[in-house]
Amino acid sequence: MNPDLTRLIALQETDLELKRLREEIASLPLRQEQIERQFAESVKEYLALEQESGDLRAERERLEGEVEAEQQKLQKFKDDLMRATNEREYTTAVREIDAAKKSVGTMETEILKLMERVEKLDAQVNERKPEIEGRRVEVDRRLAETETAVSATAAQLAALEAERRQLHETLSPSARATYDRVSRLKGGVALAEARAYSCLACRMKIRPQVFSDIRRGESLITCESCGRVLYYKAEAVLTQ
Repeated sequence: MNPDLTRLIALQETDLELKRLREEIASLPLRQEQIERQFAESVKEYLALEQESGDLRAERERLEGEVEAEQQKLQKFKDDLMRATNEREYTTAVREIDAAKKSVGTMETEILKLMERVEKLDAQVNERKPEIEGRRVEVDRRLAETETAVSATAAQLAALEAERRQLHETLSPSARATYDRVSRLKGGVALAEARAYSCLACRMKIRPQVFSDIRRGESLITCESCGRVLYYKAEAVLTQ
């Protein structure tokens, strides 16, 4: 077989593998995002419980602050009652005290309800927490594995790129120019297998004499339809 054709076949295989490795590396962020998204979906109910518990705690703190403020008012009204010098001041103070006590009582009742709800939610959260933590450990392990795999792929890519440069340099100037031109035009696939009198890339028929020349492999022959360099693999064809 023509030495250039042998090298071109090897170069094409190398370029296809390089493309696969680059795509694998480029897919890392998407793969990691998918892993995290799957984890988030699986713990959505748990996170909702945590969020609800946190919201109720915040509401309780707000009410406790209002109770404290109302109790300060209550003490002021009690002081006003003690200082009352006439019936009007006395009646006003009593009315304000009753209103403040009612307000405090209402808010304290609401606080107790909130505490009960938080307690129930926390019980559910604590029950599921070990399971969720286990899932998180598994997710982190999978993320670490993807990082390790990509690091290994990057090293493989660098080594293969060096091999590719050496292989490319061994081509004759005309073969190199043909490969580079067709590869650029055909999305990185400059060669196509010829089988059963057809180009397997574009499926166009090959004339018998041309097919015979391709089988001999003595020169570079391009497809009359798609322009790719054609080659023949005897082991791929059982009958002609």
